[in-house]
Amino acid sequence: MNETDPSGAGPGPAYESGPHIGLILALTIRGLAVGNYPDMVRAAQAAESYGFDSVWLCDHFLTLSPDDYVRDAGITAGPESDGDAQQSRSPSVPLLECWTALSALSRDTTTVRLGTSVLCNSYRYPAVLAKMAATLDVISGGRLDLGMGAGWFQQEYEAYGIPFPPTGDRVTALGESLQVMRQVWTDPHPAFHGDFYSIDGAVCDPPPLQQPHPPLWVGGEGLRVHRIAARHANGVNVRWWPAEKCAERRALLDRECEAIGRDPATLRLSITTLLAPTDSPAQQDELRGRFQSIPDTGLITGTPEACVERIRAYQDAGIDHFLFTIPDVADSTYLDVVGEQILPHIKPARHTQPA
Repeated sequence: MNETDPSGAGPGPAYESGPHIGLILALTIRGLAVGNYPDMVRAAQAAESYGFDSVWLCDHFLTLSPDDYVRDAGITAGPESDGDAQQSRSPSVPLLECWTALSALSRDTTTVRLGTSVLCNSYRYPAVLAKMAATLDVISGGRLDLGMGAGWFQQEYEAYGIPFPPTGDRVTALGESLQVMRQVWTDPHPAFHGDFYSIDGAVCDPPPLQQPHPPLWVGGEGLRVHRIAARHANGVNVRWWPAEKCAERRALLDRECEAIGRDPATLRLSITTLLAPTDSPAQQDELRGRFQSIPDTGLITGTPEACVERIRAYQDAGIDHFLFTIPDVADSTYLDVVGEQILPHIKPARHTQPA
């Protein structure tokens, strides 16, 4: 705990100065997940060579078609889906389990940070999760970012036999989990007794390499979730928001931090967007049609120059942490265009050509 942050969350390990650019290698939406490990390694190593700061995986077992995503994630309204066609589709496509894949990537990469965007709190007990995270932090040389969410994918809960509590309970349990994990990581005699979790002596040895602990991120858009993050996390990630809305939430988070005596600068705000630079209007239209479940505000496409302008608008709104998802990242040229024509304008000091 420090004097400027009575929550105890603290600023966490310091990132390098300048914007942080991450690449998401797996999301629930089909077309935004790398389904086999050789391709995942190739994409992660290319991102590392280009100067990306981190790679991230989602914590899901099923992928969804865009219309399923609209219905289940509740992100935005979309066109009516064809029920017959929906039933004829495969319920999922290959999706590697998050923790196993991240552990492997820790040995197949060197410098990029390894993040979870985000872990579903309901799928693991927090004390066990804290031990898992500490182990990966040690193995990776201190490169873990731990993102947590309350959970939303009811179809997945039911498919895997996991109880699906009401929203309020899931959010409360998330807040308790963040406290439990920090206790396990930082207290030599960790103890916590809440409504959902209790621990007594859950010692973590070896502890995480990063001190006081790996950065804790909270993913979600709800105000209550963000207030929990202000008390117990190092950062907040939102999906698909425009820059203007991010600026409004940044101001609100600052007020929440000030209300509890926390330095607002110790709570970072991150944005997840789809990034697909292309000069072709036809290809831009195809992308918007293919990923229509993502609001237009969450899709950055157009010429590389136009994409840079959109990214700078987020920077002007107070965003310095970006998580980009790139369509068909292992099979398309989008990653190369981003690395060669966008990153040099956003992170000129870190840009290098891949081997």
